[in-house]
Amino acid sequence: MKILSNLLILVVLMTVGCKTQKIAPKPQPVKSETVVPETVKSETVAKPAGTSSAASSVKSREEHITAAKGEASDLGSKRFYVILGSFGVYENAQKFKKTLASEGFSPGILINEKGLYRVCAQSYDDESSARSKMSDIRQQYTKYADLWLLMKK
Repeated sequence: MKILSNLLILVVLMTVGCKTQKIAPKPQPVKSETVVPETVKSETVAKPAGTSSAASSVKSREEHITAAKGEASDLGSKRFYVILGSFGVYENAQKFKKTLASEGFSPGILINEKGLYRVCAQSYDDESSARSKMSDIRQQYTKYADLWLLMKK
C-alpha cells in the first residue's frame, strides 16, 4: 500500500512539474533620451517700422530664464534673446554652442523654469536690435530659419 501511494505521489509530481513554461518576450531597448517636443506659442507682434516681413513673422515667447552653470554672469541680464536651439540635456546644448561659436556667433546657454536649455545666438536690451539680428541670421544661415525670440519675464 505504501508503494502504491508513493507511486501515485510520484506520478502527480511528474505531471505537475513537467508542464511547459512560457518564455516572456525579450524587452525592447530603451533610448537613452526621449525628446518631447515643446509647443511654442506664437504671439502676434506688431511689426516695428523699417523691418522686413520675415522679421515680423518670427515666433516669440516669454519665459523666466537664468544663465546656465558655467555661462557668463551677465548673460541673463538682457531682455531679448535670439534662440537657435532648445535641449533637454546640457551636454547637447554645449555641443550646439560650440558649433555656433565656430560659425561666428557669440552663443550662450540659458535654462528656463521647466529645465530646458535654450541656446541663444545673441542677447539684446531692445527688441528692434534682436529682430534685426534675426533677419540677418535668416538671410545668411538658412539652416537656422526656425529661430525664435525669447523675452525674459
